[in-house]
Amino acid sequence: MLLTRLHWLEIAEYLAVILTFFSLLVAIASNLILFPIICLFIALVLNLINRLRFQQLSRKRLLGAVKQLQGQFSQDLQALASDREKIAAPPPPPPSIPADNLAAFQENIVSLERSLNSVVRYLNERNLPERVEQLEKFYAQLEREISYLSQESTETPEITFPQTELPPPIPDIAPIPASHWHCLDTLNAHAEAVASLAISADNRFLASASWDRHLKLWEIATGNLINPAVGHSQGILAVIFLDAKDSDSYELATGSFDRAIKLWSFASDREDKFNLRLQKTLNAHTGSIHALAFAAERQILISGSYDQTLKEWNRKTGEILNSFHDNSGAIYALAISELNRVVASAGSDGRITLWQLETGEKLGTLSGNISTVETLAISPDGRTLAAGCIDGTIKLWELEPSKVISQKPIRILNAHIGQVKSLVFSSDEQTLISGGADGAIAIWHPSSVEAVELLSIVDEGDSRASVCSVAIAPNGQFLAAGSASGKIKLWQRN
Repeated sequence: MLLTRLHWLEIAEYLAVILTFFSLLVAIASNLILFPIICLFIALVLNLINRLRFQQLSRKRLLGAVKQLQGQFSQDLQALASDREKIAAPPPPPPSIPADNLAAFQENIVSLERSLNSVVRYLNERNLPERVEQLEKFYAQLEREISYLSQESTETPEITFPQTELPPPIPDIAPIPASHWHCLDTLNAHAEAVASLAISADNRFLASASWDRHLKLWEIATGNLINPAVGHSQGILAVIFLDAKDSDSYELATGSFDRAIKLWSFASDREDKFNLRLQKTLNAHTGSIHALAFAAERQILISGSYDQTLKEWNRKTGEILNSFHDNSGAIYALAISELNRVVASAGSDGRITLWQLETGEKLGTLSGNISTVETLAISPDGRTLAAGCIDGTIKLWELEPSKVISQKPIRILNAHIGQVKSLVFSSDEQTLISGGADGAIAIWHPSSVEAVELLSIVDEGDSRASVCSVAIAPNGQFLAAGSASGKIKLWQRN
């Protein structure tokens, strides 16, 4: 019965959405993203056509009702005019609308008013105008990304960064000269996308995690591969170091599509040095692990999962200390500020939720974004939170414990063409570094509205590759970026 009431365009739109969902599952397994992008494009086009068709139908129905009332009113006037011609004296009374027709007209007006109020209320509650605008922008970006994927250009296109939408830079702050980096090495590191990178606290080692299931260790100074390991049964999505400074023993944590968190260790002062050893496997999540964070002072490991839960673990025992559910949706990104004891989580819904470290108390939700969040970063002083979004923007919030609920972003940077995949603050709080699906690594100064420097993971003669991960050394002297093609590029500050 329901199908017979639907227009064929509406049925086609539903089928396109279902096909997009199944194609995403196939894309996750096969790493073929073109088909889901095409399906999503078709679904968006059908949605736009159905929206226009609905507006036209509504306009036609409203015009039809008005014409019907005008016709009825015209007929009544003609009837009154003919009666006036038949009666010579006294003069006929002024024409009036019959009581029945007037009552019907008033009833139609009331009904129309109620319908319009209902539509307005729905639009206000669902924030549909903003979401439609974001969908249209995302659709335009998808078209640009498809064109980038289809071309085999040997030159990296110049990327411009337009002015931000919110407050301009503070005029009395003198801009710091752009920092320059020179390339140390380019590593053909993995067979698939480098999903995550981490640098040890002593600035010696780089850990890379990939969709090819491998966890690899690299010596930054030489670029030598120290130790590879098949870390998980499925692709690895996150890696972090858990070590402290001035130590010959190192620990890492990895999270994967296989829903497991694994703790690893290696040492540089043993005979079997640099051999990765699996210490523990933590199996409490029911969805893939997309993000990890570490509170070093409290020795707490934090994990965010597709199952919409955020869990706190005792780093030494592997015991779950806290587990809390995020109603916003799947968690794709985490950031932590031990200074403020704040943990930020975000994901598919676009909302950023702030939690109290250790207690798990929900502090509030940051508003002003409706795009999926791919990555989060909090400045070392705990005052600024940055979110990299799927629409290519970086949104910045000022973190004040007394004003965290429904706080709007203080600045929006139109950073990349396509998704912002990775964000990281430097330890000196002077720069924010972003990596995007357009293949660019952009370096931002807090007082600037444009990138002070652009780097590329693409060497001359190579095709364009998205940047999937970025990491900066604690001393701020080394920068690493991983691409969708499996390459890692290392830079050193001049």
